[in-house]
Amino acid sequence: MSSVHYFQRYSQPENVVTNNTLLLLSRLYNESPFKFKLLLNELADELDLDVGVNFSQQEKAVNSIPDGFISQESFRIAIETKLADNFSVNQLANHLNSFGTETTKVLLALGPVDINSSQRKRILDKVKEFNTSKNFKVAFISTTFKEIVAIFRDVIEDYDFELTAIIDDYEEFCINSRLIRKDEYRMLTVACGYTLEDNFKNNVYYDPANRGFSYCSHLGIYDNKSVQGIGKIENVITANLKENDELQIIGTTNGTATDKQKSDILNMIKDAQQNIGWDITQNNKFFYVEKFIKTDFRKTSKRGLFGKRYFNLNQQLKRRDFENTEEIAELLKSETCKKRWVTTYITHS
Repeated sequence: MSSVHYFQRYSQPENVVTNNTLLLLSRLYNESPFKFKLLLNELADELDLDVGVNFSQQEKAVNSIPDGFISQESFRIAIETKLADNFSVNQLANHLNSFGTETTKVLLALGPVDINSSQRKRILDKVKEFNTSKNFKVAFISTTFKEIVAIFRDVIEDYDFELTAIIDDYEEFCINSRLIRKDEYRMLTVACGYTLEDNFKNNVYYDPANRGFSYCSHLGIYDNKSVQGIGKIENVITANLKENDELQIIGTTNGTATDKQKSDILNMIKDAQQNIGWDITQNNKFFYVEKFIKTDFRKTSKRGLFGKRYFNLNQQLKRRDFENTEEIAELLKSETCKKRWVTTYITHS
């Protein structure tokens, strides 16, 4: 069964990518103007947007003091989206003419990678020249789809279930559209609880076949406010157990299921029945990892893990590459990581 998506697939012109990004931002704004403000202001240090309606009382006007005010500052963000590293300085400079009397004006370049330093210098010179001639204060920002995802995850809470599902789907769209590289270290974290011992024993985690997931290189198993194990994913195998105790393989993500993978899945099915009384013989997918390595990546914020969560391990651990899963597991134990779990036009006037 295919998952229902929030964001359009099936084509990849720039207008579809831009539309999906605007839809993502609008959903965040509709849910919380404050979180939307945090996201925009995180894009650049020089931004300090005041988003939403302000209420004030007894402010002095020119010749009077009204009892109250309801006001809203205006801003405009002009967005240029590219699917590759092919920004045009002239095109970006032409977008400067889109601004008018808004209080805050931002020109945003959004692509798979940051605009290169040579182009950045040239566009900043154009912006400076434009600001001087018009007496404007247009700010220029270059960001990536990966950064949008990271900041979005950072401003929402664990209990923002719908927003979490939305950003998961947007990130999957970006990965499938090659706007975010698929070769990065990305960990899917899932709550295990009752099954943790069996997960370690069999190097398998199971989930209903109809639950969607997006690209991940590693799987983290969570219990008692901590990711207690991490393993590199070898294959995700959808399978049913036939009456003769053989596996019927329905689908895989990485080639034919090996005899070892099938044997460990069969053991997991037996352990689930014997140890906790769960029947997982039908309609399940099995995440098979090389080996679950023990770690202790603690969640220090309130509440437990709701549903699943994705982590970009490169960003979380501030490393571009890792020797192996053992190294990742050791780094996740560090105090640095215990502090926090990281994770067209818009006109508003």
